Amino acid sequence: MSKHVFNVMIWKARRLVILIALSLAILALFAVHAYAIIDGGSGLSADQLIDFSNGIYIPNNGIPENPAAARKLWSEESGINFTMPGNLSENGTNPQASRSSVKTGEALEYQTASTVSSGQAKAASSAEPAISQAPLPTSSPAISQTTSPTVSKAGNWSFRLKDSKNRFLALTLFQSENAVFGTGNINDGGDTMKASASGSVSADKLSLDVISSGTVNLYRLRLNLSGNSASGEYRAFSTKGDPWTGIVEGVLAAK
Repeated sequence: MSKHVFNVMIWKARRLVILIALSLAILALFAVHAYAIIDGGSGLSADQLIDFSNGIYIPNNGIPENPAAARKLWSEESGINFTMPGNLSENGTNPQASRSSVKTGEALEYQTASTVSSGQAKAASSAEPAISQAPLPTSSPAISQTTSPTVSKAGNWSFRLKDSKNRFLALTLFQSENAVFGTGNINDGGDTMKASASGSVSADKLSLDVISSGTVNLYRLRLNLSGNSASGEYRAFSTKGDPWTGIVEGVLAAK
């Protein structure tokens, strides 16, 4: 036998072995797919699937078979005691009867209370003596009303707002009746920004809402007036953080 013929025979034998191996792999793949089709991807065997199609219940994956089993499982997992009674009547043999009993009891209690209240009202009306009503006077003396004049707080104000740092506020305020409004500038240790104010004055109290431009903040001032000075507290609101509070002092420049 020549060397060439021997090499051809070896090549054919190897090819046959490869074909056999591929055939076995394909058969194994078909078997896996067939099991998945029969099983349905649910973990049940073919016999269990047949029983399920015939109406025979097959417990699966730890799912409770009935509500009682479900409540028991939930009680063990979450610690909720489903056996504790709710707001039900003690005379009821089931939840529907208990709720009906509770509603009936509430209706009777309401009717009883209404009857008692009605009886008490009738007794009071029968026992109460008639009240004579004196004729109203045809004219009454004029009542003098004294109103304290509103003191003008218009002018150039300088305020110092103190919390974790000092802020300086200069406002030119105008007043119409008890309404106060104006514009000015505020400096919080950095850039000086424009500010606008509006509020009201009542006797010795001045309330001002001051809004700064640029970095928009609202300063709500509540002041006690004494001559040309003012003092009190304020609460500030920022678009970039939480509100904060501080104290404020102000002076009205001499006119």
